[in-house]
Parts: sequence; C-alpha cells; structure tokens
Amino acid sequence: MTTTHFTAWLTTTTSALDQDNIDIVILEDELIGDPEAGDAAWACKGGIALFTGITNVPAEDGDHTKAKLEAEDLMRDAGWATVGAWDGVDTGYIVTVERV
Repeated sequence: MTTTHFTAWLTTTTSALDQDNIDIVILEDELIGDPEAGDAAWACKGGIALFTGITNVPAEDGDHTKAKLEAEDLMRDAGWATVGAWDGVDTGYIVTVERV
C-alpha cells in the first residue's frame, strides 16, 4: 500500500468560499485503520494546502462540469493529475490526485 495519498477538494458551496468562484485545493491524507486487517482508509490530514487554484466558474449557479474540467487543467499545469472519478461531498467534489 502506498504511504502517501492526496485529495483535491473542489469547493462549489458559496458559504465555504472566501471569494465568488469555485476553487480547488489539494491536501495530503493520512492512513487510518490497519491495512493488514483490511480496514485501512484515507482521511484528510489537513494542514497546509499543497496546491490552490481558483476557477473562472462562479460558485452561485455555476456549471460544475466546467469547473471540474478547469480544475483539472489548473492541477495539470501545476504537476498534478486526477486518479479516478470525482465524488460528490457536502461542499462540492473530491478526487484522488497524484504528482506527475
């Protein structure tokens, strides 16, 4: 099992933003549980963001598909790539990312 794991958080909820557009933040995760027992999972470690970016998509009534594509472009330009599909969460979407 890998020892590092990163998640990109796409925030679409206006109350969770400090500006008007949808943003993207990459945070490192930490392993919780016991991998050998089969109950391992990743949880947000918090701390300093490894990458942040602001899309051109307004959070209020913005196109979430367009925001995801733009976020992927921003991350790619910064040396990150998505791994898998975006999952919906209360404040927007998350996806596993890796350095490229």
